[in-house]
Amino acid sequence: MDLNYLTNDDHRTLNLSGQGLKKLTKGHCSEDAHKVISLSLDSNELQRLDNINGFPNLMELSASHNQLLRMHSVNQLHHLVRLDLSDNNLLSIEGLKDLEHLKWLNLSGNNIKTIEHLHTNTLLEYLSLSENNISHISNLSHLVHLKQLFLHKNHIGGLHHCEIYLPASLVTLTLAANNLTDLNHVSHLVRLSNLREFSISGNPCVNMTGSAVGFDYRPFLINWCMGLKVIDGYAVGDIESLKAEWLYSQGRGRQFRVGEQEGLVQYLAETCPLNSQQLETEQERKLRLILSKAQHHQQQLRQEQPRHGKSGRNKMYKPSVSELMTRSLDPTLLDSCTSQSQLHDEVLLSQ
Repeated sequence: MDLNYLTNDDHRTLNLSGQGLKKLTKGHCSEDAHKVISLSLDSNELQRLDNINGFPNLMELSASHNQLLRMHSVNQLHHLVRLDLSDNNLLSIEGLKDLEHLKWLNLSGNNIKTIEHLHTNTLLEYLSLSENNISHISNLSHLVHLKQLFLHKNHIGGLHHCEIYLPASLVTLTLAANNLTDLNHVSHLVRLSNLREFSISGNPCVNMTGSAVGFDYRPFLINWCMGLKVIDGYAVGDIESLKAEWLYSQGRGRQFRVGEQEGLVQYLAETCPLNSQQLETEQERKLRLILSKAQHHQQQLRQEQPRHGKSGRNKMYKPSVSELMTRSLDPTLLDSCTSQSQLHDEVLLSQ
């Protein structure tokens, strides 16, 4: 096959997608195949990747939406940086031992049962294993550059040892639509100090259907993973962060252990209810008062800053809103807020 008309001279890419290919033959590999660094075989009928070594300098390979049963043929593509074999029929992870340059790997939408054979792929930054048959999280601590890990729509029932197994570099972790029955498992994520985006919706531990007690689990998650900015696709708000700090400051936010889901649900139903609009509104009013005070204090500090000149000795330290909120969470504050709310209501009634 003459690759000249298929190959972009600047990027050296070859697109063989959607051509009904059932096999990758030697005829697809011309004398110019060594120039190709990006190959797309998406949406064909391939069951194997025979002769893929005819493209020895590939850095990017995509063969999603095929019928692949094995992936061991990629083991000779030593220059691969990006590999997409999503939406196939793969049963296991294999053939990656010598792919030491691999940074991006998508194996979602397969039939993989175990996270394995990634010990030498230490440069991985992106790993998607969503929509597979994975039942537990294996040791990935050696993937020190991993930032995004997608494990939603699997069969994961627990997060045992994840405080050791998951690398601290993680920024995004998806666990939605798994089999987690105990929300307390998130305690195993406490060491993920860089975690910013997390999903857990669609798990039994947070499903509230029928006669189930309603509760807001988001503050509880933030109580364990303080850096979270997005949960289940929705941004974390100031009020939620303040609720989380309140749970933590009361000493009960981290008191429950795995196996105490029922006790946790009862506690969250009382402190972070969803089924009582009156209670939720009253609590949020008190929390907004605290937040307002913290923000007002910070604004005052900004206004006072210029008065002290530019000298380093007189420069004032400006605490963040989060720090101010933390300082505000003393044991008497919510009672004080309640008293102020009640006084406000009495004044309105007397008018």
